[in-house]
Amino acid sequence: MPKIFYLIFFLQLSFHLFAQPGEWKAFTSKNNVNDIDLKNNELWAATTGGVFSYDIVNNSYGEFTTVHGLKTTDVSSIYLDEQGNIWIGAQNGYIHHLKNRKKWVYYNDIYFSTEINKRINSFFQFKDTMYICSEIGLHTLLIAREQFSDTYTKFGLSPQISGKVNSVLIINDTIWVATNSGVARALRSHPNLLSPEAWKVYTILDGLPDNNVMRIFIFKDQIYAATSYGLAIFDGIRWNVTYGTSGKRIIAAETFGDTIFFITNSEVWRIIDGNLTLISSNFSTNLKSLKVSSKSIYIGTEDSGIICLEDTLQYWILPNCPPTNNLLGLAVDEKGTLWAGTGTVNGKGFLRFENDLWYQYNFSKYPILGSSDYYKVNVGKDNVKWISGWGPGIALVGSDSEIKKVFNSRNGLPSSVVTNPNYTVCAGTVTDSDGKVWINIFNERRDTVLAVLNPDSSFEYIISPLSFISVGITMDHNGTKWFWTGRNGGGIFFYNEKDTVRGMQPGTRWGRVTKSHGLNSDNVSVIAVDRDGEIWVGTMDAGINIIYDALNPLNRIAVYSPLRGQKINDILVDPLNQKWVATSLGVYVLNPDGTTILQQYTFENTGGKLLDNNVVSIAMNGNDGTVYFGTEKGLSVLKTYSITPVQSFTELKISPNPFIINTHNQILIDGLVENSSIKILTSSGELVRNLPTPGGRLASWDGCDTNGNKVSSGIYIIVASSADGSTVGLGKIAIIK
Repeated sequence: MPKIFYLIFFLQLSFHLFAQPGEWKAFTSKNNVNDIDLKNNELWAATTGGVFSYDIVNNSYGEFTTVHGLKTTDVSSIYLDEQGNIWIGAQNGYIHHLKNRKKWVYYNDIYFSTEINKRINSFFQFKDTMYICSEIGLHTLLIAREQFSDTYTKFGLSPQISGKVNSVLIINDTIWVATNSGVARALRSHPNLLSPEAWKVYTILDGLPDNNVMRIFIFKDQIYAATSYGLAIFDGIRWNVTYGTSGKRIIAAETFGDTIFFITNSEVWRIIDGNLTLISSNFSTNLKSLKVSSKSIYIGTEDSGIICLEDTLQYWILPNCPPTNNLLGLAVDEKGTLWAGTGTVNGKGFLRFENDLWYQYNFSKYPILGSSDYYKVNVGKDNVKWISGWGPGIALVGSDSEIKKVFNSRNGLPSSVVTNPNYTVCAGTVTDSDGKVWINIFNERRDTVLAVLNPDSSFEYIISPLSFISVGITMDHNGTKWFWTGRNGGGIFFYNEKDTVRGMQPGTRWGRVTKSHGLNSDNVSVIAVDRDGEIWVGTMDAGINIIYDALNPLNRIAVYSPLRGQKINDILVDPLNQKWVATSLGVYVLNPDGTTILQQYTFENTGGKLLDNNVVSIAMNGNDGTVYFGTEKGLSVLKTYSITPVQSFTELKISPNPFIINTHNQILIDGLVENSSIKILTSSGELVRNLPTPGGRLASWDGCDTNGNKVSSGIYIIVASSADGSTVGLGKIAIIK
């Protein structure tokens, strides 16, 4: 029985506004282009961050991720069939068929295979059959019946080749198959193509320059094979290397008119009348895929989108997107702008996401940065951003989003490595009420240094008498600085210059918390301070601890049992004091005291809208309830009700207004004080329903009465009361059935 299922919806090519809480967005890098196809002035690209389309005439883009219907964003191949429908193959074997740009049909036969490697490499349509090339073999799918048919995995007897199929070609009644072990051919009319003996095999023994054949195609009635060691032509018996191509590692090949085009990792070539010509070379990125039109050559690249070559012109085709899917150390500034780091090795700098546009700060654009290895963001006083680097020090970005200065070992920071005095690793910052910036220095000497930048721009330095390597810093309501050690072990260290915390080692102002004091692990991965001043400690291997008294941290430490044994990557405290816990198994939302798991978000239960279960960083805009989840597969974004409440009532904002039953889903009520309660009244004052609220600025009503029935058309009064009932806010809404 074929494993297929459907999702029908009308596609939108851009999603810029949330309708209401509970809706998702996803932002992925489309830079790594695995495959491209072209038809009717539409260019389509399969990338490691989903799919994008480009309208050549209108210069416009469309983007597709798991939010828009894909089952995964790691897409390996794309094909526009004879009817203009789109076929999308994934790294994990999933096949997506977008029919008439409206209906998704999914095929998971290959996905559920027991084989380890299932990548879809290419598609080829012949009449009503789609031939699918994968790492497993060659599959046939009956398009009209939406049903898989046969799978061919072994070709020939002596020699016999099997496994990875890169390309297929059907000419007249002959099927040609290009694999990583040679070429196979058979009559399509053969009664049993499943039998290996139905296939004739060609390898280097038959003249192929290499057994790894990337593409097989016909040109001027002759069969060509593009291999990892040159281009070969078939003379009916043997293969012969095309003049000048021997030794060239061909990645992709295409024909147009009287020309053969092919690419290597770094070069673009063409062959006209047997003459080989180099078109372009010395690209700054590896080349991966190729498509040709009458005017242009389109080349998919490893990290720069699509290059378009037109005569002497060269330009890039890439929608605005993050340059990498690896988004770390997220932070939201006072204006609601998201900032992100990208890595400690081979990083892409740091990023700003504002008004649905991405901006990149890297060494190439800003040499002052010294490197592109920036991985963590902290927001300081007056909305400045401190961007921690792994090696180059720390960058200061002003409230105007401009780089003001980079602090390193040349201008005030100590080095991190004994053998390299110019190498400084920063592990985060905190800013105290006096405006001092406490910069945590990752130090291999294990005498972790705090570099304190005073408001007058002078530095002072604090060296711990305790031996440890710190990977992060936070500060509690009492001004105590807390440090965690990650996989280096050692537990938690804390410092308070006012010597007000019990448990400090005498005369040092430093203290330590370990397993011997009640932690369930010394491999601490993150520390967060909640709105009640409690210290939430996440570990790399044993879940969460809670330190209830920050002034006496050794006194009472609790183990949070529901997440025992889990790897905690990050903890966010929202405006309602709820805890958002990022783990390797998704995100948990806990109530303020942690006694209840309110929600769990995973790749599976969100339908892939959470791009990956391994969420490495979380940040939030408390002014609008937007939560950002950083993963190694991109950024997922969720609109929530966790919005900072207003200080006092004014007129409530109600939307949509009017509310049309069976057209709209929810009525949003905005402008609530903390822990408000709501009453819905008729215009004559009769009670329709009492509503609890999430506790923040926003609540919702579904238009139903206490019994769950839709209310009648009319004008309704919404009355919001503060927790003690001393103040109220009012609003009106028209409801239409």
